[in-house]
Amino acid sequence: MQANQPDNDRVLCECDLASLQALVESLETRHQIIVTRPPGVCLTMIRAEDSLERQEFFLGEALTSECDVTVDGAVGHGLCLGDEPVRAYCIAVCDALLHTGRDQPAEVNTFLETHRSQLAAEEQREFNHILRSQVDFKLMEQD
Repeated sequence: MQANQPDNDRVLCECDLASLQALVESLETRHQIIVTRPPGVCLTMIRAEDSLERQEFFLGEALTSECDVTVDGAVGHGLCLGDEPVRAYCIAVCDALLHTGRDQPAEVNTFLETHRSQLAAEEQREFNHILRSQVDFKLMEQD
């Protein structure tokens, strides 16, 4: 798996927190992790773009959790929506391991692939559920 795969952040933000925490706890025993900025809650401005004029503007603020760590000398940053300091820490650890330039731990890759497929299956279930509730106007015209 590639470190810069675009949906790694989405997978880490939306996966089950207990399994993510278990993964990071197992990594803590084998890596030197230093918290450079402890997990904290802050407000982050949300940017948007006007589709007509292509001008950027701030849509509003969102409550986020952030954390910075170094793992074996590699810097990692964790950011997620909501008051989730544990998730922010776990994301920071995974971020550092994914961007070290060295071989990534196999369990991180396995974790990401497993949860990526679980999220895709959940999205498909939701999509199918939405499709069942749609009205077919062609059938309504026949009456």
